[in-house]
Amino acid sequence: MPGMSSGRGANPVVVAAFQSALLQQAAVALVILVVMAVTWRALLRAELRRAVQGAGEPAGSWPGAAALMGEPAGRRLLRAGFGLLWLLDGLLQAQPDMPLGMPAGVLGPASSTSPGWARHVVEVGATIWSAHPVVASAAVVWVQVGIGAWLLVAPRGTWSRLAGVAAAGWGALVWVFGEAFGGIFAPGPSWLFGAPGAALAYVLAGVLLAMPEQRWTSARTGRAVLALLGCFFVGMAVLQAWPGRGFWQGRSPRNGAPGSIAAMAHQMAKAPQPRLLSSFVSSFGHFDAAHGFAVNLFVVVALAVLGAALVAGRTRAAPWALAGCWALCLADWVLVQDLGFLGGLGTDPNSMVPVALLVTGGYLGLTRPAQPREALAPVTVAGPVPPGSTRLAARWVAFRRDPGYLLRSVLALGAVGIVLLGAVPLAVASVQPRPAVPERTARVPSATARGSGISPPG
Repeated sequence: MPGMSSGRGANPVVVAAFQSALLQQAAVALVILVVMAVTWRALLRAELRRAVQGAGEPAGSWPGAAALMGEPAGRRLLRAGFGLLWLLDGLLQAQPDMPLGMPAGVLGPASSTSPGWARHVVEVGATIWSAHPVVASAAVVWVQVGIGAWLLVAPRGTWSRLAGVAAAGWGALVWVFGEAFGGIFAPGPSWLFGAPGAALAYVLAGVLLAMPEQRWTSARTGRAVLALLGCFFVGMAVLQAWPGRGFWQGRSPRNGAPGSIAAMAHQMAKAPQPRLLSSFVSSFGHFDAAHGFAVNLFVVVALAVLGAALVAGRTRAAPWALAGCWALCLADWVLVQDLGFLGGLGTDPNSMVPVALLVTGGYLGLTRPAQPREALAPVTVAGPVPPGSTRLAARWVAFRRDPGYLLRSVLALGAVGIVLLGAVPLAVASVQPRPAVPERTARVPSATARGSGISPPG
């Protein structure tokens, strides 16, 4: 898992250009929302008017209305939770150190211990970023903010599923280029340090949200998610218990140097952050240095027991497994990963929060597979409905049931525009790798990466 620096020494010219680009694009985003609101609202109102006033079938009840259900609790938790995480990640990308600090402070350390081919893949992204630091930094901000907003404003239907596709696709790009495949090809990956990469949790959440909503109407999806995560925890327990990787020793028996866990805690404690948090992380590092075997034994047993409980998928044991997961993730997030986003180059809160959200979503999918918002009776449509206009009738029923339907449709389309506001310039820059900033101005802060990944120290 990377650390970070405060980024002192960033070039003020580049920082000013970055902030100016963000302000200009914010104005464009506002225009997009206004235009889409006016246009899309007018189109929907016209369609609904035709659906009600057109000639055809007589007025009456639309039987499909009775099938409308509220969003399943597990899906809603994943959509809202990861929507907020995407928004946070986008805001973190707006930190002034990002344009020049990302290649050396995040991308480089994330791939430093990976095989040569993996480093080469990451270098492709680092080269594009270094050639266009302002464009790339601003683009990532808007893509991630747009995805987060899209997830939050589109709870149901095609818009919501497309938001899941966008989240999974962008998460995969981050996992490959930003996290060097989550460090899985580097020596010594550990769940404690963020393996197999926080972005992979975002990808899985996106895939679950992109699935047909009918899959969430039974406990099968929740049970499958918990089983998959249970196998993951068991695998991480095996890796954590594997001898010769430095996890069982608090200090090296040869030279007395701190072991892998203690060294990571000491490294994270040096990052700029509140003194209280730094003291927690430093104290845990000293504790592990003195009791390394006991700490690793506890982690191995906890991961194995948690994994076995999730694989079993027993409804009675699920609440205890969920509570244990949150406790374990919270302890690691604070004491080892050091929250993951403090210090100036943090790109995300690391892996513990996304993993805990996935487990919670699976738990709700198992125990509360389908929760109706209200008892729905057939809706009487005042006016004739054209033959075959099932889609228009569905829109009318949705509008009658939820007056915010039109507003959410408008906001979803606006969120797509915000994503494109970042994605299009980034795509153009990726095929035009011409240096935008002279090398003499690129004073990159010395740093170890943080919030993107994955590899243990040393």
